[in-house]
Amino acid sequence: MPTTMASLLYEARRALSVGSQGDFGILLGSSRRSGQRWETGQALPSGDQLAALAGMLAPRNSALAEQIAKAAGTSLLALGLVKPPAPAPPPPPAPPPLPVEDVVDSVVCAAAEAMRVPPGDVRPALLAAFARARRLGLGIDVVEAVLAGATRNASV
Repeated sequence: MPTTMASLLYEARRALSVGSQGDFGILLGSSRRSGQRWETGQALPSGDQLAALAGMLAPRNSALAEQIAKAAGTSLLALGLVKPPAPAPPPPPAPPPLPVEDVVDSVVCAAAEAMRVPPGDVRPALLAAFARARRLGLGIDVVEAVLAGATRNASV
């Protein structure tokens, strides 16, 4: 990609199929002599001329148009020549909360599966265990951690 302003202007003139430097100057609202000076590095188009040039180039060569816009101190987005990126879609809504009864039944079923007994046989034992833990001021996370440690120690 061209890096100097003179080479950017040369590439722009070629991309727009403008035959001469003079015609290029006229295209951008200046004199033929100005167009010649631009490509030899003796002068520079104005910021407005560069912005207009970026607009002419955008449909044909967006990368070159962006370089020209940058040289003019702007961007294709600021010039309204490209659409802004679409905003990110909103996150999906949270699923509705499960009824407490369903959550408790899930816990009871997990315990019953672990013991290979019907859920009805586990429910009274779990009720007693949770009631005792509550009376002792223990949270579920503490009971779980202790039970997990006891299970590991028992299997060693």
